[in-house]
Amino acid sequence: MTTNINLSEIREGHDYCVLGFELESSEYARKLHKMGFVEGTPVKLAPVKISDPMIFQIRGSRVALRKTEAMQIKVKEF
Repeated sequence: MTTNINLSEIREGHDYCVLGFELESSEYARKLHKMGFVEGTPVKLAPVKISDPMIFQIRGSRVALRKTEAMQIKVKEF
């Protein structure tokens, strides 16, 4: 059984997909959506040695988000 978690909790070497946002109607959720964080999109933790900001691989790009920002995105492992 897969559990829904926040993007800030993902682990390196595992595959996840975006489910949505904590506050779907927020302005920040709209910005993240424009950056590629769309429901069903695969996302991974990039193999870098820093913890904040976190670096994510999504749609062929790397995106840096603070942990507090990544907490707004819901994902599940697949």
